[in-house]
Amino acid sequence: MRKKKDIPLIILQALEPFVNDKGEKFEIVDPGKSLLKVVDKEPGSNFHFTIEQHEKKTDGTYQLLMSKAPTNAMDNNEFRFWIKIDNVNKEFSEWIAILEQYESIKSFYDDKIINGFQEEFYAEFEILEDEEDFPLKTKQILLLDEYLEELGEKLQEYVNEQNALEISAIQEEIILLRENLTTKSKKWILKNLTKIWGSIAKRGTKFIKEFLTEAKKELIKQGVKSVLDYIVQNGPHLLN
Repeated sequence: MRKKKDIPLIILQALEPFVNDKGEKFEIVDPGKSLLKVVDKEPGSNFHFTIEQHEKKTDGTYQLLMSKAPTNAMDNNEFRFWIKIDNVNKEFSEWIAILEQYESIKSFYDDKIINGFQEEFYAEFEILEDEEDFPLKTKQILLLDEYLEELGEKLQEYVNEQNALEISAIQEEIILLRENLTTKSKKWILKNLTKIWGSIAKRGTKFIKEFLTEAKKELIKQGVKSVLDYIVQNGPHLLN
């Protein structure tokens, strides 16, 4: 693992603005052997902004080797190139702008029904600004994981030839959420939980009655903290 004093001070100064940076669309993760790695928050996305290494030029100045995806608005593949230190913020701003455009643009790939249900569920939460990046506690993680595990198993009982692919997709979302309970923020977890609920609701009235009864939906009205607390304390009993 790199240590701070292994890196020239001028490089640390260039990266300092990113230390406490946070955003709705991205998160800074462990860079491994790189200097900085920022990733798209959307599950399954391979979009990233990575500064891999630094190099001292013959004139005494430094340059940075970086890779990012998408390259630009015309190419969503990864691009690897050298830049001057002074251009880091410009490159990052352009990368963020592309993420925001992906989020805002309407397309045929959007599932309006799932999005509508998700917005309905999520709108009931009261997100406190100081809780947005707050992780769950260990006990909460374990109990919420138990609820999600039973939810996935219960869904399996409703698989038929017509809905097999859709149920499988929901189960994959559940697995992804379970795998990230220890590394993601409370806000990220809530967004993905409500997306799962939205996907379940889309399957029809029977699924809403079985998995999203009025008693279960009442959880949403209690606010972020109490909803999560209620789920993790009563998760095994939420399924009929």
